[in-house]
Amino acid sequence: MKKYNYDLERAIMEQPNTIISYGSEVRPIQQLEVLLHHHPNFTRFSHNMTHGISYPIKELDEDMRIRLLKQQLEKGNHKSTNNKEDKIHVTKAMETDVTRGFGLILTRTCVEKIKQAEIYPLGLQHQMTINERGEHIPKKRVCHDLSNNRDQGYSINQRVIEERVPSVLFGYTFLRFLHMIHHIRFFNPNERILINKVDIEKAYRRLHTSAKMTAKCIAMWFVQNHTEDHTPDEEEIAVALGRLPFGSMPAPAEFSNSSDITFDLANDLLNCPLWDPTKLPSPLKNEIPPPKRLSKEVPFGPAFAADVQLPISFKGGTDGYIDDGTACVLDTEENKAMVQRAEQCITMALHLQFRPNAGKNEPIQRAEMASMRKLKAEAFLTEVMDFLGWEIDTRRFTVSLPNDKHTIWSNQIKEMLTSIKAPYKELASLIGRLNHVAFIIPSARHFMNRLRKLETKAAKFGSVKITAEARKDLKLWLKFLLKANRGISINNIIFRKVTSLNLSDSCEMGIGGYGHHSGMAWRYEFTKEEQISFDINQKEYLASSINQKIQLTFDDSQFPCSEDITDNTSACAWMYKSNFDPSSHPVNNEIARETAKTLMEHNASSYSQHLPGAANDIADSLSRDFHLTDKQLIALFEHTKPPYLPPQKMKIIKLPEEITSWIASLAQLTTKKRELKWARTRSTLAHGIIGWSGSTTSKPDLTPIFKSSHVPKKYDVYVDSYMRYEEEISLPPGIKLRGRQRKRPLFMWLRPSQQVVGRTQD
Repeated sequence: MKKYNYDLERAIMEQPNTIISYGSEVRPIQQLEVLLHHHPNFTRFSHNMTHGISYPIKELDEDMRIRLLKQQLEKGNHKSTNNKEDKIHVTKAMETDVTRGFGLILTRTCVEKIKQAEIYPLGLQHQMTINERGEHIPKKRVCHDLSNNRDQGYSINQRVIEERVPSVLFGYTFLRFLHMIHHIRFFNPNERILINKVDIEKAYRRLHTSAKMTAKCIAMWFVQNHTEDHTPDEEEIAVALGRLPFGSMPAPAEFSNSSDITFDLANDLLNCPLWDPTKLPSPLKNEIPPPKRLSKEVPFGPAFAADVQLPISFKGGTDGYIDDGTACVLDTEENKAMVQRAEQCITMALHLQFRPNAGKNEPIQRAEMASMRKLKAEAFLTEVMDFLGWEIDTRRFTVSLPNDKHTIWSNQIKEMLTSIKAPYKELASLIGRLNHVAFIIPSARHFMNRLRKLETKAAKFGSVKITAEARKDLKLWLKFLLKANRGISINNIIFRKVTSLNLSDSCEMGIGGYGHHSGMAWRYEFTKEEQISFDINQKEYLASSINQKIQLTFDDSQFPCSEDITDNTSACAWMYKSNFDPSSHPVNNEIARETAKTLMEHNASSYSQHLPGAANDIADSLSRDFHLTDKQLIALFEHTKPPYLPPQKMKIIKLPEEITSWIASLAQLTTKKRELKWARTRSTLAHGIIGWSGSTTSKPDLTPIFKSSHVPKKYDVYVDSYMRYEEEISLPPGIKLRGRQRKRPLFMWLRPSQQVVGRTQD
């Protein structure tokens, strides 16, 4: 380094065509360009493989950089690396990085002189992995804490300019993959679906960072010197990591840029009929065990209509999450050739994109791109496979929490229930695990708010007393974990077609709602005590929750999908909100929990949408027009024919006593009552009728104000809404539904299920 004036860039450039050269893990860019130039990621990929990966960061002042470097030299690594057993593990990991050419050994004195050098502490993370037999075993991963000094904003992660970091596609991998499986099952209800998984070995370490980033990712460690006559002593060294580090904020996005190409190339190979893997197999073909199929006696789980559609011809596809690539394929005799390609497409894509392994002729030890250990455990085609921490069963059509996780996580809850206090780290770990479960049981998130409140306190004081209410939630979570372990239908996780379309509204005096599919309506006039106990947003939230509860009782679907529409944006958002503070928002908290119970009791999923008030007149009338009888209201709706009028005859039912009692109990939770300063107002429909009387003996003369309906002239012609629920459901031109979950994630659908790279048909 002294020879190169302590400039890492010069030192690396003076060692061409070696393991430390940028892009040494991939095939020559000139070759890859022929194959991959169609892919939108290729330009960035080519630049990264030629110049190394650089993060868009704000540079430190030179004096500040030197001061922080000296501070870290004195401070050392995190406590998680200090005990004897962990020291051995960290030493082994550091030796691996060096012997494989991932890291460069430097002296302490050299580090202090290297241009742009920064030092960050090492930490040890405890994880799980699998062995060759597919058994889950503990694993420890060494990572750089590149968020160290986050409070001052001096760390790399805090200095990254996030808007210049590329977008991440793999964030919706699991959901995309389930949609693929669902599509195949929906159009092939009694046929097998096979899936497999391939793990990229040392994934992040395959991509070089630029010399500038290498200088900013230096760790200090110790080497033991052994002599015959003396006990071993430790010599402090530094290791500059020249590859993508774990713990770096931009690293997932930068690696995704590369692995997305791999998985899309695998998808092209899977769908390319010109590739015959029996004649041109993947070099690792013989390392992959044969397919494993379930007995014919195991029943096929049904798939119900989804709200999104893949091409009808779709019979298989691939996707991936960082270093895990996965494929699914229809297993029929007619699709036999694709099944053969599915078995090898990911390993072949890795072979085509990355430099092949030369085995014993490699000058520096180098592993295959695909993990050989996991090939034997996961790469074979099967109907049941673990992916991203979940067990996917394509035959029974379920996703479940693996047995080992269910046991460990349940025991963690049971141990916490026997304790008086919970340490912060233990509580944070448990909440992270429960949040994982909430992905397949979204309603369970509503039962985490009390635990999150304890976590906030524990973060401040180190530990916190477990309250009686939190203990109730922990006991409930044991049931959720058991439910997740037994399996959740894929129908309840994907974007489903709505089976129960529900509209509700509120005013200061009352609430009301109805189901477009069921034709069942209800209304409730608040008592004075209830009127002053809830604000208007809470009343909207309450109306939507009650309407969902009622309408699901009339939905005979095996896995209902409820669409809950209101003209209040707060209520729409609150249908998903799970962290209401039980102290400051007791009413919201209890409504959220009741909503969650309703969905779980009916095995239902839910969407929430905002509808402009101009198109929500039926629900508005139900919540206001208590001067009219039920029959008069229905006659009013049938005569004026407002938007979203159910195709069948409507019926207004009385709220069950259990619901009215619940409303009264919610009113008791509000300690600060409001003043009663409002007067009764009639709905738009009631105002639009001349000579209408609330008397049960009167015979109203229905005279509409407008020509064809109550809505303004500019809304005379209706058009189908962009959500396309049913043909008879329409909205006035220019009016759109808005909502959080119903608006699908932008990046989720960017990866097509068609040819992206390769273009072999051309």
